[in-house]
This record gives sequence, C-alpha cells and structure tokens, in this order.
Amino acid sequence: MSSPSRLVLLAAAVALSGCTAGPLYGTTSVDPATGARRSVLTELRGRIAMTPATTRTAQVFRNAMLYKLNGSTPVAGALYELRYTVSGTDQIAAVEAGTGTPSAALYRMTVDYQLLRTADMAPIAKGQRFAVVPYDRTGQLFAASRAVVDARNQAGEAVAERVLGAIAPVLQREAFTDAPAAVAKN
Repeated sequence: MSSPSRLVLLAAAVALSGCTAGPLYGTTSVDPATGARRSVLTELRGRIAMTPATTRTAQVFRNAMLYKLNGSTPVAGALYELRYTVSGTDQIAAVEAGTGTPSAALYRMTVDYQLLRTADMAPIAKGQRFAVVPYDRTGQLFAASRAVVDARNQAGEAVAERVLGAIAPVLQREAFTDAPAAVAKN
C-alpha cells in the first residue's frame, strides 16, 4: 500500500471516529455468552418518566412519546424525566370562493421539552419541536371534527418522533460517559 493511500485511509478513520450517529435502537453491546444484542434505548425502557398531561393535546403527545420511549413497559425507578409543554393551533389554509367557508386547514403542534437526570434533577437536553398536518374541512359536522382529531393524532406522533430523535443521542452519550453532560440545546 502506497504512502498517499495510507494517508487517505488514516484521514478517513480519524474523520469517522468522531461520528456518533447510528440507529436509535442499534446494538451497543453483545453478550459473549448468549449472543444477545442490547442497546442503550432498549435498556432504558421503563426508566424514563414523563410529567402528566393537562390537556387532550398534551395527552396525545404524551401517549405517543411514552410508547416510543418505554414501549409497553410501565415506568418504575425512573432514571430520567421528560418535562414538556404542548400547544396546538388550527389555521385555515383555504376558503371556498363565494361562500368564504373554510375548505382546508393546517394543524400545528409545538412541544417545548426538557430532559432531566433524576439523580440530581440536572437538565441534560432541552429544545422545541413542531409538526404541521394538513386536513380537509367540510360542511359535515362529524367529518370536520373527526378530521381535526385525526390531524391532532398525526401531529402528536410526528412531533414525538422528532423529540425522540433529539433526546436519543443525548441518552446514548449519557450511557457512555460517567461525567455529567452539558445541557444539549436542540
């Protein structure tokens, strides 16, 4: 192998060594005896608590987030707590010509979150995420109200996925370092 190709290979190795990106539930360790694969996030199932919801919109987000964090495992002995504030807005996007009746709308859900380490209640991540979901508004009362509910549910799922994408790397870093991490603002 020539010297320039070794240099390129060495440079690539150094550049990739700082990369912390990987699958959220990717394998972080393998048990040599059994071959069982484990990851930080699967080991934290049931160990991440969330504050109670105060509105229906917050409950939609909370349900989606709890399932993404803990699966069906009940929370016991929480190591982390996710605090959040949720707001939802409905904005008319289109109106029918002549009647001025709304025909399309956008539902926007915004979540401000803060992830705390319960051992010392220190914040390790905080930020804001949002999702926008379009839906049709019709003159039929049931169809229009059901469309809003469906849009809110879709927005809750989408914003929960975005919050998970923001806090998962912080949780993985926490698992691999003994020193407390600085607050990650996303």
